[in-house]
Amino acid sequence: MGSSRTHNIKIGLIVCDALILALCAFAALLTKYAPNIEPDVLKDMLRWLPGLVGIYLLINAVFGMYRVLWKYADSYQLLKQGMAVVVAFGVTFIINAVLSLINDYRPLSNNYLITYVMFSEACVLASRLIMQNIGQHKLAGNLTPGLDGRRVLVVGAGDAGAHIVEMFQKNRDSMGTVAAIVDDDPDKRGFRIGDIPVMGEVSDIPSLAVSEDISDIIIALPTASKQRLSEITEVCLGTGCYVRVMDRLKHVTEE
Repeated sequence: MGSSRTHNIKIGLIVCDALILALCAFAALLTKYAPNIEPDVLKDMLRWLPGLVGIYLLINAVFGMYRVLWKYADSYQLLKQGMAVVVAFGVTFIINAVLSLINDYRPLSNNYLITYVMFSEACVLASRLIMQNIGQHKLAGNLTPGLDGRRVLVVGAGDAGAHIVEMFQKNRDSMGTVAAIVDDDPDKRGFRIGDIPVMGEVSDIPSLAVSEDISDIIIALPTASKQRLSEITEVCLGTGCYVRVMDRLKHVTEE
């Protein structure tokens, strides 16, 4: 269920971007040429439209923008998204310049491309900010300070895990550093919450605890069944790390 949902979110984001970029192409056309849009100008834009949208989507993919959980994105990811749009503009500009050397080819106006990138930058970033704010829930829980210098692994790349990451990033000096996140949803592998990557699944916890020099593990799975929570806790305790559970953030000990 979770894997399918993550896949659908990724596809939905790509479709949303394609629609935004297509609308920006028409908005740029109206801005530059309205009210007298010549048929040849409209024809040139429509001929270029699939390529424009395709280039921007491809550059976004290369920059990893479709592997970001935007609901939990930080300013770095927003900056990276802005850079991706600028790079896409550069690629488009170069291709347009090269094709303009071909006989009988009508290149797009450079002013039009500049207007297009301005619309695209604004609209794509606005969509990311909307995704970041819609449906984001703050969870109750009060992490105790005093973990400075400690490296933490978070189990769960959902709302609870994002809340943990956010708290640590805002209080890095007093709470320590989240070094890695794990989640059993394979489609979340490689995604980032803030700037922290989802590096594996629960079975990878022992190896990650060693490779990432983890001292603390926080299980952020408030909706997990008691049986599954018990299984995960057992794996975490086997690392020798200090283990806590998100629901009450209590230290888990073997009794």
